[in-house]
Amino acid sequence: MLRKAGQRMIGEGAYGQVFESVIPGRVTKVGEDIRAMEEEADFQRRASDMGLAPAVTDAGLNDDYMPTIEMRDLRANYERHGPEGRGFPEGMDAVKVNQQLGQLALNNMYLGDRHNNNVFYNKMTGRPQQIDFGIARNVEGYDQVQALANATSDGFEAAGIPEMGDMLRGIVFDYLEGGQVEEAMDVAKQGFSRLQKIKKVAPY
Repeated sequence: MLRKAGQRMIGEGAYGQVFESVIPGRVTKVGEDIRAMEEEADFQRRASDMGLAPAVTDAGLNDDYMPTIEMRDLRANYERHGPEGRGFPEGMDAVKVNQQLGQLALNNMYLGDRHNNNVFYNKMTGRPQQIDFGIARNVEGYDQVQALANATSDGFEAAGIPEMGDMLRGIVFDYLEGGQVEEAMDVAKQGFSRLQKIKKVAPY
């Protein structure tokens, strides 16, 4: 059974509240739906194994019998970017986030709700870490291709080359409409390979 969360709340969203843990270097998310929290913890573990999210150190019911996820606290070495609230990553931040969303899609995961409060960036390298997996689901077939194509197209737009994203999205969805899922995935993967090589935003 998990310990009771610390008293200091450091974050709040539609799917739970985040508190400092009684264990230094960890934070605790407390929700209401045990099944949803279990699924969220599983998605975060998968992303953490890929180096894209903080490690889950424990999950289950705490001393108050509330569904809880305990995880590594990123705040010492990571920071948020952009305006607080519902703003979204921009520029190279958005490129990097979409590169990671594409990696997740290739591993059969769609992750939504990527506003500024749900992404931390390494203070030295700028590499993102994704938090809050409340809106995540498994994807395969058509849905997997769609997730990869959308992440790639959004990444191209953030990089200042929206025409490339529009072209990719058009070709992929033409294939999907024709039921050619494998062909659509091949094109999406080619586009994503190009997105992964982008290191800076194109000048205007």
